Amino acid sequence: MDYPKCTIPSKDSRIVVQEKRSKFEVINTNRIKMNKVEVDGCLITDHREKCDWIISIDSLSRALFIELKGCDVDKAISQLKSTLIHTNSEYKNYQRECFAVTTRIPKHGSSVRRKSLDFFKATKTTLSIKNLRSQITV
Repeated sequence: MDYPKCTIPSKDSRIVVQEKRSKFEVINTNRIKMNKVEVDGCLITDHREKCDWIISIDSLSRALFIELKGCDVDKAISQLKSTLIHTNSEYKNYQRECFAVTTRIPKHGSSVRRKSLDFFKATKTTLSIKNLRSQITV
C-alpha cells in the first residue's frame, strides 16, 4: 500500500470529506498538520472491503476511519472493520476511531448502540454512526 501517493497533507481549519449527501468534517482549530488518506480506489484498489477515508493526525497519534454510506449501516461497519485490519501495521500505535456517516439510519435506539458496542468489543475501536453529517473538533 502506497501511503504517500494516497495522502493529502493539510493544515486547513476545516478538513472535509464527502460523498453524495454524506459528509464528515474535522474542525482543526489549531491548524495542526493532518493527513487525508484516500483509501477506496487509491490505498486499497482490489476487491477487499475498505472504508473511504482515513484522516491521521500524526502529532497526536490519532487516526479517524471514515465510511460515507447510503443506508446500509452493516456494510459500513464491515468496511471499517476490514480497513482496520488491513492498515493495522501503519496505525497500530494510534488511537483509532471509526465513523459511519449514512444517509439514513434507524432511530438512535438500542440497535445502533448495540452495533457500536459489538464493534468496540471486536476491534477495541470506537464507532460513531451518524446521519448525513458528522463533525468533530481537534
